[in-house]
Amino acid sequence: MNYKETAPKIIELVGGAENIETHTHCMTRLRLVLRDQSKVQEEALKAVDGVQGVVSKAGQYQIIIGPAVEQLYNEMAPLLSSSGAAAPVNENLDKKENVINKAFAFISGCITPTLPVLIGSGLISAILALLSNFNVLTTDSPTYVLLNALANAAYTYLPVMVAFAGARRLKTNEYVAAFIMLALCSGTITGVEGLSIFGISLTTVTYTSNIVPALMMVPVMSLLDKVVVKYSPNAIKSIIRPFILAMVMFPLTLIVLGPIGTLVGTALANFCVWVTSFGGLSMAILSALHPLLVMVGMHTIITPLIVNEITTVGSSLLFSKALAANLAIAGSALAVGVKAKKAENKQTGISTGITAMLSVTEPALYGCLIRLKKPLISTIIASAITGIFIGIFDIRAYATASCSFLTLPIFMGGEMSNFYLACAAAVIAVILGFVITWIIGFDED
Repeated sequence: MNYKETAPKIIELVGGAENIETHTHCMTRLRLVLRDQSKVQEEALKAVDGVQGVVSKAGQYQIIIGPAVEQLYNEMAPLLSSSGAAAPVNENLDKKENVINKAFAFISGCITPTLPVLIGSGLISAILALLSNFNVLTTDSPTYVLLNALANAAYTYLPVMVAFAGARRLKTNEYVAAFIMLALCSGTITGVEGLSIFGISLTTVTYTSNIVPALMMVPVMSLLDKVVVKYSPNAIKSIIRPFILAMVMFPLTLIVLGPIGTLVGTALANFCVWVTSFGGLSMAILSALHPLLVMVGMHTIITPLIVNEITTVGSSLLFSKALAANLAIAGSALAVGVKAKKAENKQTGISTGITAMLSVTEPALYGCLIRLKKPLISTIIASAITGIFIGIFDIRAYATASCSFLTLPIFMGGEMSNFYLACAAAVIAVILGFVITWIIGFDED
């Protein structure tokens, strides 16, 4: 892909920079919030070199690119710097956009930018666990201590990154949002008992690794910011604005939003435990649904639950559904590559199958399985069977990453048997995906 040529072409086909309200990306997709989706030239967009498909869900227009999405986004971002409030919203659109879609889009937009950090942190932790288990490094060695501090920082200060991303999405000052969360995460406040402010006793709240207070604080700060900007004199606005935001939101979070956020976060963690409490049955259903969630771009909606589960419980069974599904996708794509008679399908199946085993699954899902239909059904069956295995043996992830053979170390953190079982589940998923696709077959036409 020629990123410099493709970037302006995509912008033009989605209605121009003035039609783009907000823009970001995840590991494989451009995620745009558009003012008017009727302006999108969808068929022409799908025909652009490098575009593997488009999905419109949860208030976002998602353009599937694959692992090269960051390079493409870096070319697009400067061209979109002026997009935003200047362009009027189409009056014919429904002004009362679905509140649930808005909430999902906001939460996803806050979490998605942090995923590269969480993935890096998870792999560092996994490698350290591997080196420690094989006595290459001791846990008290200086190298281990320093690298472990680097890995732990991602989850410790995750609320700061979430607040920053959320403020950027809502177009309020992201640095003030981060400033407030940094103060809340300090050792003076987080988890400390007996605190009070303005004579009001505070509930003890642990803000480090707790993303829910940040998700609640930023929207309130955004509303306050609009009032401050509207009524502050221009001469002192740059001084008074951050002062008012900090002095209002800091105590408001301490007194109200922090305690409520902790209750919500605990409830969400308990919900994850309940959802996965039915063992093999739970994981069979969740694993079978995962390819469909990826297909419609809704898989990131569950990411906040997974992140909250890891930060609260220390590991995630819910995330392990991706292990079953991703490797089943890889196996099904490889079966297409081996069994197909058409050269195009052979090449697509093998190349995207290898990519799914080692990196991301969207190329296999969109370029192979959805197009041929029956391999997608085979993938769902293989995912469900592997999910039963995962549920029975309670295979847990200790960090987040796109599940593949290269990221299997994220299943290290507890007993080594968990890691060995995760490796076995990955192999089972690939074999089942391959065999079931081979047996069911597919129509190349």
